[in-house]
Amino acid sequence: MAIIDIAGDQEETLGTADDIREEVVLDIMQQEIVGSMVKIEFETSMGLCTGYYLSTELGHEEINLEAESFERLRQLFPACNGAFVHPRNRDWVEVSLAEVTGGLPEYKIYMRIVTGGIV
Repeated sequence: MAIIDIAGDQEETLGTADDIREEVVLDIMQQEIVGSMVKIEFETSMGLCTGYYLSTELGHEEINLEAESFERLRQLFPACNGAFVHPRNRDWVEVSLAEVTGGLPEYKIYMRIVTGGIV
């Protein structure tokens, strides 16, 4: 009968309870506050899109997309005229279209980084 050393290899991969606590604290620190600048990324079928928005109390903030990201959205949706943080679910991006034929396209936010506030 062979003895399998489970803890030896997996300990490095899984981490410790202290590692998990640190991740939770970092996640809490990334919460948006009104006036903070937020960088987001979301993935489309043509690649990753990156943009920034200023967090407000009203929600549905306009995302200032990088030029390449805006071009990707224009290739996917020729009537695209911008993107916004979804008004009811801040984990999603809503693509604004000049001509709406049904619902608006939406993408799940892949990464969100709070970069700072208004100076």
